[in-house]
Amino acid sequence: MPKIISMINWKGGVGKTTLTLHLAAGLALRHSKRILLIDLDPQCNLSFLAIGAGAYIDHTYKNKFPTLKTIFDAYFDRSTINASDVILKKRVRASAGRVFTNVDVILSHQELTLLDMKLAREKRSGRDHREETKFEIEKISIIKSIIDSVSDEYDYVLIDCPPNVNLVTQSAFFASDYYVVPAIPDFLSTVGIALINQYMDQFNSDYQSMWGYSGLAGSYADTQFGGIIFNMVDEYGEGPKKGHRGIINNLKAELGDSAIFKNYVTDGDGVSTAAEMNLPVFAHRDLPRAQQNAFKQANYLDNVVDEFMSRIG
Repeated sequence: MPKIISMINWKGGVGKTTLTLHLAAGLALRHSKRILLIDLDPQCNLSFLAIGAGAYIDHTYKNKFPTLKTIFDAYFDRSTINASDVILKKRVRASAGRVFTNVDVILSHQELTLLDMKLAREKRSGRDHREETKFEIEKISIIKSIIDSVSDEYDYVLIDCPPNVNLVTQSAFFASDYYVVPAIPDFLSTVGIALINQYMDQFNSDYQSMWGYSGLAGSYADTQFGGIIFNMVDEYGEGPKKGHRGIINNLKAELGDSAIFKNYVTDGDGVSTAAEMNLPVFAHRDLPRAQQNAFKQANYLDNVVDEFMSRIG
């Protein structure tokens, strides 16, 4: 069974999507792991980064091939969808002229925002309240069911979540073994992390109760906190500069040392330059500029990936 991880922060602009892509790339390159990426955000940024904006537009709008939206549409239509119909294989760019053979992706769609409202309105009548509870669990299990159907094909599933807790995002949490919070060392990026943890504790408690009440076989497995990974850290000397170090230490005092990844990603234009070319920063030799910064950031990401493996391995 793969380890399933939701990447979430209620604050945008923290590098969540680029970190998700680089975790997948690093796990594939350094540890030969098989990865499935799922882009849950209607902004489709992970989809753009993974295969290129032009290729995404051709796939989704010109050729009307399946995306994550297709999976939810099948639920509304009471039809079946095969995971193989929506998973893109050997399309995630690894370097110039090369794709990953062990990183696959389910693309997002801009209409996922509307689908969330449609999900909220979808109520299926049962013979009693217990059966209706089963239907609610079925609704929140849409993503889990797709992942379960290909569980033998992957070691990790990384889900890039939008910065909200709507029903589509809750479907990711329900499917996940862990949630990981990317952050940058500033007040707005970190102030809500304790609230995310509180929300997830309540989420687990609610679905534990619902599962038990529904009479479904087995049990609900809690989605565990995998830790906070800091992005865009400014360094001075051998570590984060004073202001960033203070914010990181404050969060350690609030949540405990173990809540924070010891390794982080530095600030710099290597990652952004690579993103402009729809490449991971590990392909720094293929970049037209910022190769030195890209090389440095790639080394930091190597350490983050290794720690990710040790925490969620």
